[in-house]
Amino acid sequence: MESPKAYYGYDETGKCITSAKAQDANDFINPAEVQAAITNVKNTFEDQFKAIADALRDVSTDASEAVIVEGTNMKGTIEDTATLLTQVSGQVTQGIDALYDLAVAAHDNKQAELNVAAYNACRGPGVVSIR
Repeated sequence: MESPKAYYGYDETGKCITSAKAQDANDFINPAEVQAAITNVKNTFEDQFKAIADALRDVSTDASEAVIVEGTNMKGTIEDTATLLTQVSGQVTQGIDALYDLAVAAHDNKQAELNVAAYNACRGPGVVSIR
């Protein structure tokens, strides 16, 4: 990731006469915070889907005796649904991982813009070189 840069403007004798440090793009978009939010969303989805699947499994035993549709109990169907729910949670959250890459790209673009602004802030009367 891009980081903030500091620039120094020097006069013809090599004396530093101005300086500027770029603002940190993390003040605008912080990829680490985006990653933490993504992880939180994924964990929440997994926990909630697991809770639903566990609740379904808990009633499947009772359903084998209490709920009979056309001579067949619903235990197998309920257990299949519970298993499917645990598999689906990962698929539902799979697409949000790309948000981190987008956040890094946005961060780096913003940091490059801020670095250019800091560089340009060092321009002025008497400045012959910027490093």
